[in-house]
Amino acid sequence: MFDLETQIRSWSDHLRVRGNLSENDISELENHLRDEVDDLKAAGLAVDEAFLISVKRLGNVDAIAHEFAKVNTEKLWRQFLLDPFDPKTRSRNRRDIVLVVLFALLAGTLIKIPELFGISLQDQESELFYFKNLSLFILPFIAVFFLIKRQAASKTWAVILGIFALAALIINIYPSFAPHNTASLSGLHLPMFLWLVVGAAYIGKEWRKHPGRMNFIRFSGEAFIYGVLVMAGIVVLGGFISLIFESIQVDAGTFLENYYVIYGGCAAAMVTMYLVEAKKSVVENFAPILAKIFSPLFLITMLCFLAVMILTGKSPFMEREFLIAFDFMLAMILGLVLYIISARDINQPANLFDYLNLVLILTALVIDGVALSAIVFRLSAFGITPNKVAALGENLALLVNLAGLAWLYIGYFRTKFSFVKLEKWQTSYLYVYFCWTAIVAFVFPIIFRFY
Repeated sequence: MFDLETQIRSWSDHLRVRGNLSENDISELENHLRDEVDDLKAAGLAVDEAFLISVKRLGNVDAIAHEFAKVNTEKLWRQFLLDPFDPKTRSRNRRDIVLVVLFALLAGTLIKIPELFGISLQDQESELFYFKNLSLFILPFIAVFFLIKRQAASKTWAVILGIFALAALIINIYPSFAPHNTASLSGLHLPMFLWLVVGAAYIGKEWRKHPGRMNFIRFSGEAFIYGVLVMAGIVVLGGFISLIFESIQVDAGTFLENYYVIYGGCAAAMVTMYLVEAKKSVVENFAPILAKIFSPLFLITMLCFLAVMILTGKSPFMEREFLIAFDFMLAMILGLVLYIISARDINQPANLFDYLNLVLILTALVIDGVALSAIVFRLSAFGITPNKVAALGENLALLVNLAGLAWLYIGYFRTKFSFVKLEKWQTSYLYVYFCWTAIVAFVFPIIFRFY
């Protein structure tokens, strides 16, 4: 069934990712498109016919973006670097910047508060506490930032903040006994669980619809890429601070270790959220390019790894540390695949990168299958442990996710269905990760008696 709103959003996104148009420009063009569709519908045309003719009359989106780039280049960079002329937009931007600074300071201070009770980052005995609670120091503030921006209803506020409060309570009242396997698993899985809760704050009411969840996947990819860049800047600035003070025989190490790392890290997280959210009309054209560059590089690396493993007869999967590392690698590969999917125009015909994406998925499936067999062997040979069961569940979840993507990609190439079905599969699968991370973070400690 033809969905006009989905098609208009896709058309607008196609304009947006070119990076040559401001949000006001896109809104104006979208209004023209809607007016044209309404006129044609009033003349008796079906909605899908009206949309196609309207798009044709309005012009090729690449040509529109190119023409705007010629005349609006200076305006584009002013929009990125300076306050907008619109008083309401300027007021919102300044409010957002104040919130970013305030929440970064509050998050950093929240990390420092346990020191008043003898719990310090420098204390080895406190490492487990900070490892379990690190996501609780910053992610609630990010969620609140989006709740304010979306003007969320009081019920949404209560549910999301209630989840954070309940998670903080459970994670800290659970005891932990050596070797602290379940506590470590909780610390690893809690950030993933809470990030999906942040997604509910970011998407709002659209969370129930697959375009909204796909938008969150796209946002997550943007946040990761720009977060790395912002953190690189924080590290460079820290090195510069150390160097210039060292030149006058002043040791800035204590300040950097006790304050700069903490508050700088919190600031990097909040600034990343602000940049991806507020300036996405400028930066979205860059991240898909990075994804397309690294996708074939990762594919070549994985194929070479499989070839060397087969030729030498050596498998790294018998060591637990390598199994954990490969789980993270597979998750990263899946993230790369998902970001390429989320940045793709659903109306675009299949291209080279779609086929590369399928080969990348199939290669990851082979590696996941080998890792899964090694986990099953370790379970049968050495018995059940929390880490092995968690690894088994994660590999099974990744296996089903990758297999579903591969099957749907093949169906799409055979023109059995549209690309939207592939998107719907992936956005629906987010619930699987939500449930699994919750089980590992909150149920595993009880099942394995907090060891």
